[in-house]
Amino acid sequence: MSRIIRNKGLLKIVCLTCLASSLGIDASFAGVGVSRSGILTNFQIIEMVSSDTAKDVIARIGALPQEGIVLLDKAKSAGSVDFVLENSFVREMRDAGLSVAVEAPKKDEAVGERPMYKLSYQIVRLSLAYPQTSRKLWLGPLQVRRAAQADVFVQFIDAATGDVLWVKDCHKEYKDTITGSQLKEVEDPQYDFTRPPHSEFKMVRLFEPIVVGGIVVGLVYLFFSNQSD
Repeated sequence: MSRIIRNKGLLKIVCLTCLASSLGIDASFAGVGVSRSGILTNFQIIEMVSSDTAKDVIARIGALPQEGIVLLDKAKSAGSVDFVLENSFVREMRDAGLSVAVEAPKKDEAVGERPMYKLSYQIVRLSLAYPQTSRKLWLGPLQVRRAAQADVFVQFIDAATGDVLWVKDCHKEYKDTITGSQLKEVEDPQYDFTRPPHSEFKMVRLFEPIVVGGIVVGLVYLFFSNQSD
């Protein structure tokens, strides 16, 4: 009799654990897989692909005539995320020793003999998404794939003549996987572009009610079975 009771107790623990997993509650022994301090936030990922884009453009610019100035000119916007790329352009260009401006000089402002260039850039895409959200074996911790992408078209123009000196297509991307419990850690409530929508794989949603229902029935059976004992 005692063995039956012990087995029923063990079965209850297993059922409750499965129920918690199926409802999206990560068990403490499941493990996160990535340390908290080692996780890149969504904002940091956008910064990283933006910085890599800026470095590619700077490498194409190469050396400029002494005292040359590069004017940043955004020709196409991707939305509120634009400032991240602009900040990366300014930071990386200054680090490379280039003089950069974000506003054209006014008519009454003389720039002397300093040659000016215009870096006209179109932000085709600069975003981060959750392309796939699923669970291992239907009942494991929620797994969220992250994918960031930057696509920028650049024209380098001689401001004095209007000649397009060169053009360049830049493409950068980043991919990784985190757990559902880490979403609050990587998202920033201040910026909507760090909080993309996500939905769980449909097959999981199809089977979860069946699994949960079976567990609940099992727990009810165990409860009444214990009452009769």
